[in-house]
Amino acid sequence: MATVTDSLQNRLKQKALLLMCAIFFVIAALSVYFIEVLTQSAQEKNLALKHRIVEQAFNGYLARAEDEMKFIGQDLSLSNYVVGRELDLLFSHHEVLFFGGLDFFYIEWTDGRYSMDPRARLFTKVDLRSVLDDGLINRWTSVETKDNATLLMLKTTLLSDEQDNTGFLYGFISLNDNLTLVNELLESAGVSAVRIYDVSHNRVLLEEHRTGVDQSDAMLRARLPLTSPVQADLLLDVIETHTFSSVLFSNALPLISAVFLVLFGFYFVLSRQIKTAIFQPIEAMVYDHEEAVLPYVELQPIQHQSRQLVASIKAKEQRFMLLAESIHSAIVFCNEIAEIELLNPEAQRIFPGSDKARTVFDFMPIACHQPIQEALKGNVGVTFDLTFNELGQIYHWQAHSFKNESGYRGLLLVGKNITQETRLTWQLDQLQPLSSSYQKTVDSDAVLSELAYLAKLPNSVGSDSLKGWLSLLLSVLDDIALVESDVDLMPLGTVFCQESERVMLAMGVEANRAKIDCSVETGAKVVAVDAHFRGLIRVLLMMVMSNDMAERRLSVRFNKTELEMVAMNDMALRPLFFWMIKRLLADVNGQQKTLQNGALQLNMAMQEQESDAPQPSLAPNRVVAWVANDYPNADAVSEALERFGLIVKSYVSVDSFFTQSSALSQFDAVLIGCDKETEAQANITLSLKLKHKRDHLPIVWLNSTLPVDVAEHVYTLQGGFFDYNLYQVLLKACSVEGICTVHANEQDMCWVMVGGSRVTKAIWYTELEQYNIATQWLADLHSHHVVLSYQPKAVVVLLEAQPAAEIEAAQSAFPNVAFYSVQRWPEMPDNVVFFDMVSPNSSEQIRFFTQDVMKQNTNSRSNE
Repeated sequence: MATVTDSLQNRLKQKALLLMCAIFFVIAALSVYFIEVLTQSAQEKNLALKHRIVEQAFNGYLARAEDEMKFIGQDLSLSNYVVGRELDLLFSHHEVLFFGGLDFFYIEWTDGRYSMDPRARLFTKVDLRSVLDDGLINRWTSVETKDNATLLMLKTTLLSDEQDNTGFLYGFISLNDNLTLVNELLESAGVSAVRIYDVSHNRVLLEEHRTGVDQSDAMLRARLPLTSPVQADLLLDVIETHTFSSVLFSNALPLISAVFLVLFGFYFVLSRQIKTAIFQPIEAMVYDHEEAVLPYVELQPIQHQSRQLVASIKAKEQRFMLLAESIHSAIVFCNEIAEIELLNPEAQRIFPGSDKARTVFDFMPIACHQPIQEALKGNVGVTFDLTFNELGQIYHWQAHSFKNESGYRGLLLVGKNITQETRLTWQLDQLQPLSSSYQKTVDSDAVLSELAYLAKLPNSVGSDSLKGWLSLLLSVLDDIALVESDVDLMPLGTVFCQESERVMLAMGVEANRAKIDCSVETGAKVVAVDAHFRGLIRVLLMMVMSNDMAERRLSVRFNKTELEMVAMNDMALRPLFFWMIKRLLADVNGQQKTLQNGALQLNMAMQEQESDAPQPSLAPNRVVAWVANDYPNADAVSEALERFGLIVKSYVSVDSFFTQSSALSQFDAVLIGCDKETEAQANITLSLKLKHKRDHLPIVWLNSTLPVDVAEHVYTLQGGFFDYNLYQVLLKACSVEGICTVHANEQDMCWVMVGGSRVTKAIWYTELEQYNIATQWLADLHSHHVVLSYQPKAVVVLLEAQPAAEIEAAQSAFPNVAFYSVQRWPEMPDNVVFFDMVSPNSSEQIRFFTQDVMKQNTNSRSNE
């Protein structure tokens, strides 16, 4: 396969092009943004003018209604009509009543009679006399009936020809679905929506928008006081849609084009300079003399390293030639087509005609050609024997394929003279033909008994466990078959950790099923370990983990220079295990005996080896938190930690840890147990990392089963739980900086913001960020327990109304939480502090609110 190369020049050009593109897009975006800001500012000024136009249209409409009231009053005063027929008189002038600004009227006579415009029932069903007391003479007032009809009412005095008071005339304008008034207001200034708000009565008098206007889009709003003859503090909102227009991009296009041309020219010049100043001199260096020093300081280390590599290759080649000539084996090197490249003197001696041959097939016997071809194809482990009758010698050949300097598969033939070994082996076979093979023969009855036991296992046993069991049996048999094995020096506890993990991975058995009694002192002793000793430990662990006895225990201790292991077992029907233990004990010079309770005791002489490295130890009085959760052997873990001289603080669950751990100032390590609740174990780990803003914490996971997904920077037990294993993982965890709960409790107070629109959230977030206040946002108080459980002294800001029951429940569960509200609603609880802030909240208001709250919290802390 050809090697894929890359060009540094092309890569640099690509990076420069990406940089230019990024700069171009940033400048273009900034240009569009600033032009948009200028355009929006102009639109806001124009919107203020439109506010005045709408205000004049509204006042004109009221003036028209007042003129209509004057006409009605004059008509009643100057006309002669029969008492009780005044409505007929007035409606005879229908051109004034039906096309004026007044929706209906009401006449209250001094003699107790009243005359009501029949059009009044189009707007309200209530008795109008209930709202007449709110009327003011020659002043408009806003009234709201019981059937939610919003009306503007004007009261005037009716005078006779003699200027006597004959009664009162009430004129009404309905603000509910008043299409005439709304159309005049919208069309007067061409706005998208209008809204009249009565501040004194805290209600909306009129709110309407054009058909087809989506108020969820971007809108521009002008809110100013409404100057009108209405006896109320009114605010007029004029709203207009704000969208990006093509004019914006046309205004920004010349600037963007200029920036594009400048950056394109700069990129072209930069590319030329890169090629001229850097890569052309590098290309010229290829033709320089090899021994000449490169003129560039950056490339001189590469040249120096290359010369060192060439010198090293030459030295290795000389040493290889010396080795090939001095070794007592025949060596033949061939290339990918079996052409001879090297023969050492031993190979030249046994193949005298090799100097005239081109390939290895020309002088090797035909019987060897097929193994050589298999090796050339890449097969591994190709061996064959070759007898030289004329020399009286037998050579055992090994064929090895390798990749040569051209990347093709070459061939190495190594022939070892085994004449003497073959002669001695033949003589030993003649003396003891069956002793060696007989000793290694497996007890067939024991094997058949084990297979019969496995065949009777219930269906609940998984296939993976059965496969793992068989693989462990085969591994032990392989260890028994070994005549010699490598010996390693390591702590005894480490061997138990490794073999326990291997058994659990293969069988899928929980770690806490077998209780291993291996103290820290015993596990720290360094001993010589070979394959037979590992196989013996593996068999014992298999016996303990798979038996059905109430107590599954494997005890390990040193008695001076003798290692004693006691295993509880119920293997009376499985003789294969006793045969394997007997064979392995013979290899390690051990003895076995059965105790009265059926336990199996093994004793073997094992000399402790001295280790140069000092053994680390845990400092006394370290504080360790033990979060048990659903871990089955929680008490055993607590007892082990106390044996280590540690101060143990036990917690039954994650919740109890977070609510009770604040009583201590620091934890040197946190142990988290788990059987099935793996999600809780992961959640507490993530919570601690987020709370302390550190990824590397002294956290240890104790699981009943080997965990599949382990969080980053978390320590776990290797194998089953016992003292030495737990002690070693605590050494690693305690080497990390501890968890300081006091520091975590002294951090800045968290603010929990509840509710609010997207615009409101953005305004609050920007302002609070200036004070470095940590904030969390909730849609409502329904899920307050998730946040307040870990922030018991938080500040909760209610941006909109919340159910009183939710607030009281949160206050009851977390009494140190302070509640603040920027809106008032009828059922607001007493424990909520109200700040009167006009909507929408401005940056100035939020700043005053934040300073006030922070000052209150500071005073409360000082009092505490």
